[in-house]
This record gives sequence, structure tokens and C-alpha cells, in this order.
Amino acid sequence: MFKKILSAATVICLCFTLVACGGSSSKSDKEMTLLKGQYSEITIIMEMAKILIEENTDIKVNYQDSMNTVAAAKTVENGDVDLYVSYDGTLLSTILQSDPSEVPKNESLFDYTNKLAKEKKKIELLSKFGFENTYAMAIKEDFAKKNNIKTISDLTKYSKDLVFGAEHEFFDEEGSVRFKPVNSAYGLEWKDSKSLDIGLKYSSIDSGNIDATVVYSTDGLNKKSDLRILVDDKGFFPEYNAGFLMRESLFEEYKETAPKLKEILSKLDNAITNEQMIEMNYQVDANKKDIHEVANQFLIDNNLK
Repeated sequence: MFKKILSAATVICLCFTLVACGGSSSKSDKEMTLLKGQYSEITIIMEMAKILIEENTDIKVNYQDSMNTVAAAKTVENGDVDLYVSYDGTLLSTILQSDPSEVPKNESLFDYTNKLAKEKKKIELLSKFGFENTYAMAIKEDFAKKNNIKTISDLTKYSKDLVFGAEHEFFDEEGSVRFKPVNSAYGLEWKDSKSLDIGLKYSSIDSGNIDATVVYSTDGLNKKSDLRILVDDKGFFPEYNAGFLMRESLFEEYKETAPKLKEILSKLDNAITNEQMIEMNYQVDANKKDIHEVANQFLIDNNLK
């Protein structure tokens, strides 16, 4: 009898120990981990989130270094990262491996993507910031002007004499909005193509090492490098509405320490126009202004603090 009581007590103690161990290994709800972006736009908005969270809650925000799109979404999904900035087009085509053509006619790309993301990965975009940063094909303004190139279709008769270059990710096979599919959609043939470090893309086109590239439409360096954004006349590139990427359970996870977390993050809902995002990117990338300074000033100027 004594042995049975002892065994039962041992089991109970073990259970408490396991629970205690589980609790200590889980992340504190007094900390949040945000992921920096591979380019300034994401990091600027992450900095806005950090400012808003730390000024309105007792949560301490930490940063994790940037990583590629698929890995970034995975860290949000598994809980290593709590918040990131993504885009509905990216989430649908690259992370969920679906094609924009699958979006029902009576549903927006944003809503359809969110529904699919919740079903498949228990993640979602909180809401739209207001600006859209789609992929766009770009060439030098002087070449475009000389040859009257306004659309991607206009470029097809010149592409066989041009070198195309873009970041490594654009050449991978993870997603439908990539190098091979866009060539197939428009019938583009290139003299050569180069996979580049994303940080070298603009210097490569400025120096003439490449003649055409894909850019993000709100990138401030488009203006600095005097690029013409070509009209996507076949509608190949989907919408890319930006928003916070998070787990469905995020607000539940922080309900004790930050019961108003959703309200705090939602201050950025439809708060940033394309023009404002381009200008902030330009200030950071071209004028080398400090990211915290740019993010904080935007919040002040727009009465978001």
C-alpha cells in the first residue's frame, strides 16, 4: 500500500516537474520577438511596431536577424518569431504555394489568402497597412524613353539583347511569381541572366552590369537609380498588400500582459500610403537616415503615438 501511495506521489511530482519544465522552456509573455526584413521597408515597419509595443505595454521587444521569405514564415508559425511584415501576394504564391488565379471572383486576394493561411498554417495577416508593394519590371529611364518602352510587352522585342538580374529569391522555384513564369507569361528571352545578392541589385543596374530587373514598387532606390517601372499589362504580378504576419493565437498568448495588443498594432491599419512608404524607403536607402528616426517621425507626424 505504501509503495502504491509512493508511486502515485512520484507520478504526480513528475507531472508537476514536466509542467514546470514546459513552462520554463516556453517564451515569456513579457517579451516579443520581431523579425528584421531583408530590405528597409520591412525593418522600418518592424521598428514602428517595436516603438508602439514598448511605449504602450510592459513587453520588451527583441529582434531576430532577417531571413528568406519561406524561413521567415516558418519562424512565425512555430513561435520563434511573433511578428513579421509580409504581403498577401507573397503569402499566397510563395508560402502557401498557390496561384493568384485560384482566388474566387467574389473574394479579394487578401481575404482568400488569409483564409487559406489560417486553414493550412494557423497564421494570418492582421490587416492592410494601406500601401501596396508589388513586384515590377524596371529598366533605366533613358533606355525606356529612347525606345518608347512603357509596358512589359513592349520590352519583349528588346530583351534578347539585354541582361536580366535580380535577387537570388526571384530565381528559385518556391512560388509562381518568379523568373521562369514571368518569362513564359510574356515570351521574354534574355541575352543572359544573373542571380544577385539583393544588396547589389541597384548598383548592378547603375553600373550597366545588368539592363533590367524586378523591383518592389515602393522601393526608394527606384527614384535614385532613375528607373522606369513598366506597366504589367498582362496582370502577371498579383497584389502585394502589406500587413503584420502573425500566428492566429498571438493575442491569446499575450492577453495577460498586453490585453490591448491588437488595438495597438491596428494603429497602422490603412495608415501608410504608397507615397509615404516610398519616401520613408528613400530617406533610409538613399539619404542613409537612421531607421528608428524615420519610423518614429512617421508615428509622430501621423498622430499614431
